[in-house]
Formats: sequence, C-alpha cells, structure tokens
Amino acid sequence: MIIIDYFLSAALPIFLISLSTFVLFLKKTRSKKTRSANFTPKCNVFIPCKGVDDEFEKNIERFFQLSYPNYNLYFAVESENDPATLIIRKKIEFYKKGKLVISEETKFCGQKNLNLVRAVDESDEADIFIFADGDIAPNDNWLDFLICPLENPNITASSGFRWLYSKTNDLGSQVHSFQNYVLFVLFVVSAKYFNSGLWGGSMAIRKKDYDTLNVRARWLETSVDDLSLAEIVVKSKNKVQFSFDTITDTFDTIKTYNKTGKWFVRQVQYLKYHAKISWIFAFLLSALTLWFFARAFIICVFGIIEQNLAAFCAPILFLCGIFIFASMFCLFGVKGKMLSFVIYSPISLFNVCLCVVKTAFINFIDWSGYRYFIKFFNGKVWKVEKI
Repeated sequence: MIIIDYFLSAALPIFLISLSTFVLFLKKTRSKKTRSANFTPKCNVFIPCKGVDDEFEKNIERFFQLSYPNYNLYFAVESENDPATLIIRKKIEFYKKGKLVISEETKFCGQKNLNLVRAVDESDEADIFIFADGDIAPNDNWLDFLICPLENPNITASSGFRWLYSKTNDLGSQVHSFQNYVLFVLFVVSAKYFNSGLWGGSMAIRKKDYDTLNVRARWLETSVDDLSLAEIVVKSKNKVQFSFDTITDTFDTIKTYNKTGKWFVRQVQYLKYHAKISWIFAFLLSALTLWFFARAFIICVFGIIEQNLAAFCAPILFLCGIFIFASMFCLFGVKGKMLSFVIYSPISLFNVCLCVVKTAFINFIDWSGYRYFIKFFNGKVWKVEKI
C-alpha cells in the first residue's frame, strides 16, 4: 500500500500538471493568425440573455464595438419582461444596430437552445453564425480571430473560452475560478485531439454546416448548445479548432461554495449526456482522487497518533503537486488573487472531484429556473419543469 500511496500522490498531480504544461505550450507556440484581408464573410452574432448583473450593460456594449466590418447582432430573451430587454433596446437604439428577438417559455428543450433557434430563424442571411454569451466582454478583434479558422474549409467550427479570475479572496470565488481553469485545460485538449472542445460563450460555425448537420433540430431536443453541437461534429467526423486569441478575461465568479458546486455539477451533467466516454473517464479519475483524499486524511490521523513523520510524506507530495498545478494558473492570463487561489486549491480540487462523482446519481439538470429531465442514452429532454 505504501508504494500505491506514493504512486497516486505523484501520478494524479503529474497528470494535471502535464495537461496544463501541454496547453501552455500550445498557447506559447501558436502562430497568431489573422484572417485574410479578402475574407470578410457576413456574420450573424447571436447572444441569448437572461437577467442582468453589474457587468451586463458593459459586456453587451462591447459586441456593438467590434472591429470586424460585416456583422449583425441578434439578442434573444425568453420574455419581454426580462430585465435585460430594457438595456438591450437602449443599446440597439444608441448604435442603430442589432435586433432583439423575444422567444417563449420552453416546453421541450433548453431555454437557451430555444432562444438561439428563434433568433436564428428570425435572422437575415449570413455566411457564418456566431454564438456568444452576454457574460463576456469581447475585445475589438474577437470576431476576427473567432472566424479566422473557418477560412480553412476543413474546419467546421471554432471556439474560444473565458479566463475566469477572482478579485476577492472568497472561498467560493476561488473554487469557481479553479473549476473554470480545469475546464479550460480540458477544453483545449479536447479541441486539439477529439474535436469536441466547443464553448457556447464563443463559438462559430458556417451557416451551411449549421443546416447540413441539422443543428437546429438537435438543439430543439436537448438542454445545452455547445456540447450537443460538439457531439454532432464528432459523430460527423468533422473538425473544430480552438482559438487562444478569443479568450476573454472575466471576473464574475460565483461567490458561495455551495453554488459553485451546483454550477460545476451542471457542467459535468452535460458531459454525461453528450460525451459519455469523457464523462466515464472523469468519473473514474475523480473517484480515485476522492479515495486518495480520504486515505491521505486517515494516514495523517494515524501519523499523528503514532508520531510517525514518515506517514506524512505521501500526502505532502500530493499537496505539493496540487499547489504546482494551481500556481501555473498565472501563466495563462490575469491571475487575480493568486495566493488564496493556490492556498484553496486542494479544497477546489476536492470540490471538482466530488461534483463529478455526484453526477452519477442525478438524472436532471437545473438551470435558470428550469429543471430538465434527460434521457441518458441520447441526451434528449423528455420533461421540463419550472422551478
């Protein structure tokens, strides 16, 4: 058992550190490609919105200020009564650009999916569809970089991501930032090797591929946009490309520990329904990590009782590995409150693993006022309840 303890204490952190190092290598060695001067396809940018926060107005204003010369904006909300409608209408009036689409309350799929489909249905003709979230503030060249991979006819979809950092030392905020860090690393690797790394907050697809792959029909029977699209791309043996240059820095972290857990459970639930092999791997790895957390605790307790300092070596090695992985966070983007991020990282990793394991025992997804019951084998929503 001692050999196993040392192996696990080193292997698990080394796996995370290796992935992070590889992603950092990809980021540092990438060629910062921009689109050709004659590649200016007409783009429709779709932004589903629900409710507002302190950064909402500033975020959506950035979409009106993009440097790309040929795009339209479509904002979609569930209801005219949504607080976001007043701000969106004000910006549309001010910039003389964009359209607000009022969808309806969902009965058969994810509300976000329904909003996106309704917006696409009401949009003008375009060459490329862009799907984004209202909780990011894209830079001037965001759209240029996002569509750049689609200049290659062999690429079906492109994606960016958000870099979530914390401005506070709150445990919940730091855990949420760590969760996003883990997702970021995995998304980049997924895009590179499995063509499944798509994030709904920044993704692009040609209009003809949206139609050919029948994305509309799939979205109207599922609860999530990005992973259901990635599922289609994988099954059709098409390719996606991740764009580091579209990563947007955000600091709108969830502030409470319990809510971060609910958020991450939802992310992994989507994986369970739309990328089962990845979910099974994540489940087994997380269960193993939780087992080692428990064993490390027991080892430390007996080490204290028996006054055996050698007993602490494996747990200390494990913690050092986690701290190294967390310390690499600052190499990718804005670091925020880095010291507390690193200090809380063992708790954050425990939270990540616990949430992954929890998903094996939950058969629904709660999101923005709705509960979706989903069929495990095909990912289709079979019942929607308002909560």
